[in-house]
Amino acid sequence: MLKGIVSSILGRGAEITEYLIHTHGIQALIFVSVLRGLMLFWIAPDEVATVAYVLFATETVAEVAAVVLISSVFILIGNSVVFLLFRWLGERIVSEERKNTRIWRFLNWAFDKNGKFSILIFRMTPLIGGDWVAIFSGLTDMDFREYLIYSFIAILLYEAFIGFGAYYGIKMGMLYELEIPLVNTVLEFFESSVP
Repeated sequence: MLKGIVSSILGRGAEITEYLIHTHGIQALIFVSVLRGLMLFWIAPDEVATVAYVLFATETVAEVAAVVLISSVFILIGNSVVFLLFRWLGERIVSEERKNTRIWRFLNWAFDKNGKFSILIFRMTPLIGGDWVAIFSGLTDMDFREYLIYSFIAILLYEAFIGFGAYYGIKMGMLYELEIPLVNTVLEFFESSVP
C-alpha cells in the first residue's frame, strides 16, 4: 500500500515537472532556482529541478552545462537577497552583548575571517547547504563581494555534480552498468514509480 502511494506521488510529480518544463521552458527553471535561493526549498527543491531539466530537456553536454549555469546564477541571486536581508536584520537585532558570545565569535571567525573556505565547505555539506551560509554570512561582517565570488564557485560545483551526475548516471545509463545491488534496487523502484 505504501509503495503504491509513493509510486503515485512520484509519478504525478514527474508528470507535473515534465509538463512545466515543456510548457514554460527555461523560465520555470529560473523561477524555481530563485525560489531555492530564497530558501523556499520546501516549495521548489533545486536538486529536483536541475535533475528534471537534465533528464527531460537536455540532449547534449552543452545543454546540461547551460542548465547548470542558469540554475547556479539564479540560486546565487536568491541567496544574495537572503544575505542582504540578514545583513540588514543583523545590524538591527544583534546586540553588542550577543556579539561577545562564543557562537557569534565562531560565526565571525568562520565567515568573516575564513569565508572563502567556510563557504566552499559548508555549501557542499549536506543539511547545512547554501541557505545557512547565506544567513550566517549576512549576519557576520563578511564582505559581500567575497560572498558572491565564493558562493558562485560553490553553487556552480554543487549544481555541476548533480546535473552531470544525472546526465551521465541516469540518462546515459552509466549508473546501470555498475551493477551495485542497492543502486539497482533504488533505480528499479523509481522506474516502476514513474510512468
